[in-house]
Amino acid sequence: MPRPRKSGASPAGNRARSAAPDQEVTHRDVMQASLAIDPELRRRSELLWEDRSPATRGPRAAFTPEDVVKAAMEVADTEGLAAVTMNAVSTRLGLTTMAVYRYFPSKETLIDAIIDAGMGLPPAPGEPEGSWREEVTRWAHAKRAMLIGRPWLAELPFVAAPHGPNWLLWLEALARQLARTGLRGRYVGEMISIVDGFTRGASDTSISLARWQARGKTAQEWAAAVGADLGRAIGDPRFPSFAAILTAPPDGEEGSLADSFDFCLQRVLDGIAHFVASLPATR
Repeated sequence: MPRPRKSGASPAGNRARSAAPDQEVTHRDVMQASLAIDPELRRRSELLWEDRSPATRGPRAAFTPEDVVKAAMEVADTEGLAAVTMNAVSTRLGLTTMAVYRYFPSKETLIDAIIDAGMGLPPAPGEPEGSWREEVTRWAHAKRAMLIGRPWLAELPFVAAPHGPNWLLWLEALARQLARTGLRGRYVGEMISIVDGFTRGASDTSISLARWQARGKTAQEWAAAVGADLGRAIGDPRFPSFAAILTAPPDGEEGSLADSFDFCLQRVLDGIAHFVASLPATR
């Protein structure tokens, strides 16, 4: 299943320093590592999961933690994740920088909060609920839309960081539908990795377009820039296979990026359905 952003401390201990992580770290290692989490990460996780409602005693604060998160997300939406600083958020709210620290003790804890808030909630099942395949398709398109709507989420480095309730709710929604195939345990986790990994990877092009448009550029300008780079493959002996794709005659009506995403997603689900059908009934 999707791995958490990796921690600087290895669950496998010193062994992992001399071997590739994929050879050493198992799902069991990840679960056991949660018992010995770095104290700073543990505190960040607690802040992300605990109730941030303001205290009922004392004078009412001018803003709530959710107000601070909203302001930080507005900065990220307009200027990108790197622009989210305590000073930028305090300026947007009309507060001193030190006042923002009363809501979030560090920039890292604020970033944690806007990441989870930016993800939002997964889609609810259809009314009536469709087949597992229809609902997984709904999930994947919804996650793609979320990533395109918040392109700064793609700027996140793969580093140690806690994961919040919305992140887990997205995985729960996908796990629920994949479990309807009859798969159990590890197999469901592996299918989550396939679907979630495909969704994130296959959304990269559309995320790139969204980030371009966030800078005030047009889709046509983006297409021209990308097309110019891709076109370099034509006539270059290093890229014969890719050049053949670019110069092939049209095969039917050309679709949108969303159409291409759905076509590839259905092939992924074909593979899952084939795998399910190949297992013995006693699985």
